[in-house]
Amino acid sequence: MIPTKSIVVPGSPPVDIADYQALIDHPLFQALRERKQLGINYLIFPGAVHTRFEHVVGTLALTERLCRIHGIQGERRRTLGAFALLHDIGHGPFSHQTEPMLPGDHHQRGLVCLAQMEGELAACGIDRDALAAMVAGDHPDAGLVGDRNLGTDKLDYLMRDALHIGFAGVPDLERLQFYTVLDQGPLAIEEKYMEDIKRLQKFYSYLHQHGYLNKTALTAQRMLQRAMHEAVGTGGLAAEQVWGMTDRQLLDAVEQSSSPLARKLAERLSRRCLLSSAVVLKPTGYGYVERCSDKPVAVVEWQLAQLRRFATVVADNERLRQIEDGVASELGLAPGEALFAAMPYFRKLLPQDVRIASRGSGGGFNLFEKDREHFRSLESDYLRTFAVRLVVPREHRERIVARCEWLNGWLETCL
Repeated sequence: MIPTKSIVVPGSPPVDIADYQALIDHPLFQALRERKQLGINYLIFPGAVHTRFEHVVGTLALTERLCRIHGIQGERRRTLGAFALLHDIGHGPFSHQTEPMLPGDHHQRGLVCLAQMEGELAACGIDRDALAAMVAGDHPDAGLVGDRNLGTDKLDYLMRDALHIGFAGVPDLERLQFYTVLDQGPLAIEEKYMEDIKRLQKFYSYLHQHGYLNKTALTAQRMLQRAMHEAVGTGGLAAEQVWGMTDRQLLDAVEQSSSPLARKLAERLSRRCLLSSAVVLKPTGYGYVERCSDKPVAVVEWQLAQLRRFATVVADNERLRQIEDGVASELGLAPGEALFAAMPYFRKLLPQDVRIASRGSGGGFNLFEKDREHFRSLESDYLRTFAVRLVVPREHRERIVARCEWLNGWLETCL
């Protein structure tokens, strides 16, 4: 039947939204139009201005296709469609980039949002309890959208982010969905198409290395986080308020903060006057990856255990601020002129193991258990990217590089 209501977004066919009109019209959903999918990374990739709204509509398109391929119908299909649309409803401004600065997380916030959409869910015939269980990850169907290998959320954002960043090489998503196995517990891929899922996992690693965790992007993210931290800490902005803001509203709040440092960092971001890497900590054996030619940059190799400990220390926002200001004071810089753009150390950056299933025999195996070389390749991709960067104003880099030995020793005392 021809849809009476549809939305078209880049990279997806027209998406039938007739069953979900009331949800889409809700102000909480419409606010997703004002939250960029890749946050502040648009300063590095000019095309990366797509929004959470575009992504969830694309996720609905892939979810509907998955349901058609595998014969999922009725209430189950409708609830999955609602989950596809609302799985990101809890995200605040700049999404994952500001979440570490806020109380709670977007999953908890999502449950709060669902409670505010109870009437609209009822109008669409959606079981709120089943949907809430999906958001919390406690429903058996949640993986159809949320699985870290084959879920429609991941398939859409890999395709969509690559499209807007300008990266080529996206795997064939329709073939992956066609040969996804749903009836053996967690999502699996038919054994004949094992190479396709390996290619998808390598593409995920590539996007992290060169897109999401691009070194300039990490610098912009840290500048935004520090500006927000100052605005919340001394500038009168309440952290609880931030969850309901759009990207623009948060930037306005930081720009108008009573904190001079918050305003200064926001002004630098608005002019794209970003700080630059001066000293880079890399895992032992991976220092060569950092491109230093014709740049005043010092690379120091640390044991992975040290980097893990340091990443744990700087996960505490107040402790990170103290370390940054301590370094700035010792180096003759003003507060906020020495920041640590640290890549997070967490397992999420390594693709999760995936079940390889043989529908003919009913058997199967876990990919990483059999193909250790593939797993080691993914792990190496992660270690090549991993770094902790001291970023400073460009005009101070040479002077800071000369203090590299002192800085290395000082940082080790922070562990």
